[in-house]
Amino acid sequence: MRVRPIPQFATEPVGIMIYTQGVLTDPDNQYVYLEIVNTDNGTVIIPSGTLATYESTGTYQYGLNSTNTAVQGNYQVNWTYTISGSGRQYQDNFVIADQMPYWQNLDYDTRQIAAGIVHRVDKSFDSSSGGPYLQELSQSGFNIYEEVAFLMSTEALDYINYEFQPVFKPAFEVGYNAMSPFPSSYYGVLATQTYAHLVKHIARNYIEQPAPENMNAAWMNRRDYYNRWMDLYRMEKEIADKQLRQMKRWYMIGSKRSMLVAGGLIPRMFVNPARPHFMYAAVNMGGM
Repeated sequence: MRVRPIPQFATEPVGIMIYTQGVLTDPDNQYVYLEIVNTDNGTVIIPSGTLATYESTGTYQYGLNSTNTAVQGNYQVNWTYTISGSGRQYQDNFVIADQMPYWQNLDYDTRQIAAGIVHRVDKSFDSSSGGPYLQELSQSGFNIYEEVAFLMSTEALDYINYEFQPVFKPAFEVGYNAMSPFPSSYYGVLATQTYAHLVKHIARNYIEQPAPENMNAAWMNRRDYYNRWMDLYRMEKEIADKQLRQMKRWYMIGSKRSMLVAGGLIPRMFVNPARPHFMYAAVNMGGM
């Protein structure tokens, strides 16, 4: 499991959810304490004994400010609390990374989707941290969470909005500033399309691969990575497009069962329904 990224200078919470036998449970007196330490240099940024804020049953959080997130690096959160007088401890980790404008614009639901997509590719092993080899190359600037957020916000949504009929107007968007928010009931479509476009995005970044010539030195040949990732993209695109067509079909038909035949609009009362419809019930009962 990858460590959660927090953009530098971001104002974001860290939190804990406490379960007992699968049920959210409050600790004694609803007291949860935390400490946050920079594990790179041992600096304590939130001292031990700091009281976390109660949100709801079993859920507690502490809000980090821009001062807390000013220094990039690896951090550990040490949570402590008691249940029925028995002391409990839990450790969580996060990393303060470069600023991530696309990731930071996503709300927490779409960030969860993005994190799930990251985990689909982070088991490939040609990198020290797991995931695509591109992360190893500093010149690529490849931050996988930001890449997924970027693709979700741009390429994937462009494809969803404008590929196949009907074209969505106004176009769906994601993020805190979305004028036409993407419907949560179709988050599965958003996830599969974003994943397919991530695979394609990884593939195209392998296009510029020089072929060493007149060299005797050993080198790692990754020139066929483009073809491998593109093969995977074609498979994932087929799955994602099936889902997208189902979504578009609902928006084209939905409860308005009309269709075009030879250029003419056939009213919904004359179209055989896939399921009962109020208009048919009225007709069958002799209504207008």
